[in-house]
Amino acid sequence: MPSRIRRRDAAAALAELVAAVVPQWGRVADAVGELPAGRLAAPSPLPGWTVGDLAMHVGWSATALTQALAPAESLPATDPTHPAVPRAVSAAGYLTGTGARAESIADTARALAAAIGPAGLRERLAAEVSAAAAALARVTDDGDPVVATPGGPMLLTEFLRTRAVEAVVHGLDLGVEPLRPALKVAAKLFAELFAHRVPGHTVELRVPPFAAVQVVEGPRHTRGTPPNVVEAGPVAFVLLCAGRLAWGDAVADGRISASGERADLSGYLPLL
Repeated sequence: MPSRIRRRDAAAALAELVAAVVPQWGRVADAVGELPAGRLAAPSPLPGWTVGDLAMHVGWSATALTQALAPAESLPATDPTHPAVPRAVSAAGYLTGTGARAESIADTARALAAAIGPAGLRERLAAEVSAAAAALARVTDDGDPVVATPGGPMLLTEFLRTRAVEAVVHGLDLGVEPLRPALKVAAKLFAELFAHRVPGHTVELRVPPFAAVQVVEGPRHTRGTPPNVVEAGPVAFVLLCAGRLAWGDAVADGRISASGERADLSGYLPLL
């Protein structure tokens, strides 16, 4: 009976993540589809990237999911009794490794965008998003399969969490406000990554209504009002963690509130 419960829980989590990621991809693809061709060659807010490069990267993010779900790429489920099965990478671990792959990721996006050209880029993005959605619709495993990804073997649910971050962050880069389900996934994953990178119990980091974690080494807070509190809205928090928003600017304009002697988290940012 416990294994059945776990499978049902995994299936529910998978369905929730699919419902968060696919519409977010669609929102970005729709927004890019409405851009004039000339706009795709313009610089984006991300230094060194054009709008077309970013759009191509979102498409490649979807294609990575399609490829991960290809039968030839599927991996056995993790089993501690079988050492031959690789240990699955977590979503936080995958994001941690993006720094080492950043240059390769950028080169791939630029090369693909240049090869396709502005005339075909919008159609290509829409097709890649559609293909990824179709691949997810064909998933019949009632558990949480392990798939091959650019960061190593991952549970499908964990890989989908990284796809949500990509779609939300690069959607914001393209001026696309995130849908609430995808924003929730991205904010919770960044909070988890923050707690992993800066463990401790000195500062309470709140991202209402989605997450609250304790971070930074030091005295543990146990009751009453925490002496050090940082609170941010989910969009500001995502921008901050992704390096799109400076701590000082966010505090100055009220998008982040920080109280307490240990509440300055600028030294730990960005996370990506």
